[in-house]
Amino acid sequence: MLSLFLVSISLSFTQAQLLWKVSGNGLKHPSYLFATHNLVSIDYLDSIPGLFKAFNETNTVVAEIVMNNIDAAAKIQQAALLPNHIKVKDLLNDEEYKLVDQELKSTMKLGLKELAMMNPALIRTLYEMELYKKRTGFTEDKQSVSYFQLVAADKDKRVVGLETLDQQIKNLFGSGSFERQADILVQTVQHKDSILADMIHQIKLYKAGNLEELVQLAKTKGTMTSVTEEEYAQQVDNRTADWITKLPALMKEASCFITLDASHFGGKAGLIQLLEKAGYKVKAEKL
Repeated sequence: MLSLFLVSISLSFTQAQLLWKVSGNGLKHPSYLFATHNLVSIDYLDSIPGLFKAFNETNTVVAEIVMNNIDAAAKIQQAALLPNHIKVKDLLNDEEYKLVDQELKSTMKLGLKELAMMNPALIRTLYEMELYKKRTGFTEDKQSVSYFQLVAADKDKRVVGLETLDQQIKNLFGSGSFERQADILVQTVQHKDSILADMIHQIKLYKAGNLEELVQLAKTKGTMTSVTEEEYAQQVDNRTADWITKLPALMKEASCFITLDASHFGGKAGLIQLLEKAGYKVKAEKL
């Protein structure tokens, strides 16, 4: 009975975590893993024990992409546009167009006429962000995701991206057909209250360090907005598997502060278990 109690404590401790120390398997210096979320403010970083100490002990920051690429904005803008022969109106029936147009005007002060050439996936992302900002007061200038890259420049730390900009763009805009993306946009508008509730719940799970639940929430199927198994594999699992092939060489070369989205940490296909399977010791940091 006591052993079961201790196991339950251990599992709870492992789940309630955002920062890990990676050692062993021939590493001369430890590296650190930090789970991020794009809807979490910079201010929250101060509440994570040991985070800045871990960052200061490393000399390389590893992220999904290097965000100071001067060509990034132009490339992303181009990728966000539909092909010249397609407009959003072509992807929606009259009733759907009217519904989405009215909701966007109400929330974003821009309608589908102004966004006619924009990829439905990006329209949906902008709409969801605006909903979240209005409900919570969150501001994009306080996003924590790129914080450590910015600080790295001031501290002369090297910054390495695990993906190219083209790979990131494919992940953002290349999942599913334009018709599928338009259907999800319509469903998002129709179910905006539950979508917003899910976003707020995600943040609660993240701040509690419950990354396993965060993964399960992302995989939950219920509406058209739910990702398919194939889409989830493309957006999360396949990318995690690719990163695992690159991290060993980076960690062997230098002590790394690895800052990646929380969706890539939990489960059998997540970073924690994959690194342990590769022979590394991954220890929850509570400094």
